[in-house]
Amino acid sequence: MATSDAGDQGTPLQPAPQYSVHETQREVLQSDARYRVCRWGRRAGKNVTGAIDVVEYCRRPWASQWGPDDPQKVLVWWVGPTYDQALKHGFEKVKSAVPNAWIASSGRSEPYYIEFVNGARVEFRTFDKPESLQGEGVDRIVLDEADQMREGIWYGDLEPMLLDSRGCALFISKPYRPRSWFHRFYDYGQSADYPEYASWHATSADNPFLAEDPEDKRGTVPPHLFEREYLAELPDDGGQVFRDLDDKLFTGDYEVTVEREHDPSGEFIGELRRSVDAVTTPVAIGADFARSRDYRVTAALDAAGDLAYYHRARNESWDGIEDHLRGVYDTYGGILLPDASRDNKIVADLAGAGVRVSPVSFSPKTKKQLIETLATLVETGELSVPDVEALDQLHLELRQLQEDVSESGYTRYHAPDDGYDDSVDALALAASKFDRISRSASRRASRDDTDTGVSTI
Repeated sequence: MATSDAGDQGTPLQPAPQYSVHETQREVLQSDARYRVCRWGRRAGKNVTGAIDVVEYCRRPWASQWGPDDPQKVLVWWVGPTYDQALKHGFEKVKSAVPNAWIASSGRSEPYYIEFVNGARVEFRTFDKPESLQGEGVDRIVLDEADQMREGIWYGDLEPMLLDSRGCALFISKPYRPRSWFHRFYDYGQSADYPEYASWHATSADNPFLAEDPEDKRGTVPPHLFEREYLAELPDDGGQVFRDLDDKLFTGDYEVTVEREHDPSGEFIGELRRSVDAVTTPVAIGADFARSRDYRVTAALDAAGDLAYYHRARNESWDGIEDHLRGVYDTYGGILLPDASRDNKIVADLAGAGVRVSPVSFSPKTKKQLIETLATLVETGELSVPDVEALDQLHLELRQLQEDVSESGYTRYHAPDDGYDDSVDALALAASKFDRISRSASRRASRDDTDTGVSTI
């Protein structure tokens, strides 16, 4: 126990709060390891554990061997990715966990703070603004979504804050990056060689207080997200987005016609198509336009989830692209989803020509939604493409697609520096309307089955 001349040592704030916690939460809260690391899934109770830890330390700091015993000397930092998250998951949870009579003052200007009547103070800061992580010594740090934070911020800004009072830290996070400092700290906590560290792994299913079984999400969200968000695990490949492609996507057993054009680079240039009579209409047509060295790719899915059309080309004029897309639409019908990120006349001209167009402007947020929808459909086996040489480029792009998580926790999907993702984008555009076209086909089939000569539209 730390030494102190605190006159009110041994008189905690009362009444003692009553908490409902699961077993792993209890283990964390009862541990007095200096560095506690929680690699936990979504809704496993990370932030609740952090809030309880803050409250219990502030109401009786002498119960911990770390930091001062005198509440009037206690300063706790809750550090999150952004102020919105620090407010929602830190400030509001801590404030709602204690009686109003315990709070001497609080503030919602940055940094947010809560000051208790015994003098203990909690400040809520963010690691997306490292310049704000400066000041006097800190006795306890709760680091929320720790695996999103750069290693240098811990060693350069936060850890030195604990030196004055030999303070401690609680790290809570879902896993985001393989081989990160957070994972290293977690491994320390699993080893007897690092007695100041303790670590716990918990999945969403370890929380018995949830109304819904998290396992019900398996298969309904992309597998890499399910493993990270609910199981608090990173896949062995470090987060590959599309896996088991040969078993889950390249399974189409139907005839296709392939016309390959000459390309000096050896890349596939050309067209793969199915007979109009063989596809299940309506069809969704995705078109990703070329940028600098990239390719223009068009991919169409029918209402059964089968690939109807694929075309890859480069060095085209805008008029040529417009003619191509109009030709694909005239052949298959349905709906065209072109990349509308660039200011060009194609979308307006196609719409003016009677093409049913639903343009998509690419942004990191839009692409994230498109890729995750595609990943879910692939994982659940709702889509198929034929396993033919003409689609090797699509296979390669799917396999190589990279997922990065920014310092603020934003997920971005992109091709490797020396690769492409045009085929993935085109397929994802088409897949974004799969639910819509499949429902349309089902309704039409139902009308056909019950056709009495009276329209049910």
